[in-house]
Amino acid sequence: MYAHSLKPRSRLLSPVFIFFFSLFVFFQLIRWCRPVPGATDRIFLEEESEESCRHHDGLSDVFVVFKTGATESLDQVPTHLATTLRCVPHYAIYSDYDEVIDGVHVQDALDEVRADLKDTHPDFEYYQRLQDGGRSAFSDEENAQWAATQSTIAGRDTPGWRLDKWKFLPAAEKALRQGAATGANWYVFYEGDSYIFWRNVLDWIANLDPAQPHYLGNPMIIGDVAFAHGGSGFVLSRTALEMVVVEYRRQNLEFYDAFTASHWAGDCVLGKALADAGVPLLYARPNLHGDHPTELGFLGSVSDPTSQDWCYNIASYHHMAPSDIVQMSMFERQWNKGNRTLLRHGDVFTNWVLPHITSRRDAWDNMSEDIVEYPEGTTITMRDCYKVCLGQPDCMQYSLSGQSTCRTSKMMRLGRRRSAVEGEETMASGWMTHRVNAFVEVMDEYCGQDGWVLP
Repeated sequence: MYAHSLKPRSRLLSPVFIFFFSLFVFFQLIRWCRPVPGATDRIFLEEESEESCRHHDGLSDVFVVFKTGATESLDQVPTHLATTLRCVPHYAIYSDYDEVIDGVHVQDALDEVRADLKDTHPDFEYYQRLQDGGRSAFSDEENAQWAATQSTIAGRDTPGWRLDKWKFLPAAEKALRQGAATGANWYVFYEGDSYIFWRNVLDWIANLDPAQPHYLGNPMIIGDVAFAHGGSGFVLSRTALEMVVVEYRRQNLEFYDAFTASHWAGDCVLGKALADAGVPLLYARPNLHGDHPTELGFLGSVSDPTSQDWCYNIASYHHMAPSDIVQMSMFERQWNKGNRTLLRHGDVFTNWVLPHITSRRDAWDNMSEDIVEYPEGTTITMRDCYKVCLGQPDCMQYSLSGQSTCRTSKMMRLGRRRSAVEGEETMASGWMTHRVNAFVEVMDEYCGQDGWVLP
């Protein structure tokens, strides 16, 4: 049976503490939009440190590679030091700017890149300005413009993002050098908007031999290169990392520098070098996941439960803001206190997402996709849209844009806030809560014990 409820050790705590702690967690979970964790969160996380780390035996065998950039590191690094890095004994933080944040050295990943490249390639103009003048080298207008740049399927067209592709191979080389000094057998790479579930990751890699060339990741394909998506996090065995560093630095440095210069995705560059070195990619989605948990959809049908992400153990989520990371860390710690089972996607949906699904949310996009056709000029209400969904037995949710576009969906997602923007229609979303709850109850019976993707 799947364990859905959080079970804190109430016999060790007073009822008064449990009451106020429950209120605290509730109000933290509904505050979706805080940009960074506040002082209250930090105090909670510090007090929970010793208890939360007891589930992380085995991390001494792992070297963790955390990648960030100067435009984001002041928000990201303190958040991760208090959460995903708190229990990690051996790690390095790589950026495009050498500095100390909260007493921790953030290393320049690019300091050993060939000088002629840094002097001549346009991607490094931003880097050179950053080294010469720090963050103050950039005007408020430039920073505002970069912050407002929207992400696309090909990334964000900002100087910091274009520079980022150059970090992957140098970071791999640095990580091998630093990790070898700790005796690491595994290397886990992730980024500032990723969340890593260490208890789960350690259980996963315990099934594998680090002497074999393992490369575990959420697969992406560009051209003929299959590679692990960097934002989802990826895992390399010691042997795999040794092989790619030999391929890159010791044999084909100029080739991979030229390949990086002509490419746009650094995780693809690393994936090519691994493939060239003879290291295959294990397609490890949905364990390593590229979605935010509120945007991960579940098909509202149990006819083929094995195709659902629901039953798989979680190693990571992506697109996590600092406030999301703090909230997920608090949730995970409570889960680990009260449950012997590993967290699966279904557990996160039931305990972290489902409490926010109601019959209706205004200024909200639940990412419904199937447009309902009406005669041109018809005025549509939420009630009209609800009736369409109600008449479709497999419809789980619906949304209305303005008064003209009704969408329905067989998938269930919470989605994201959709605030009114000038020139855009307002949006409201609704869910068939009785169907969602029935789906959760039925899926509880389907999940077996095989939650990992393995070779």
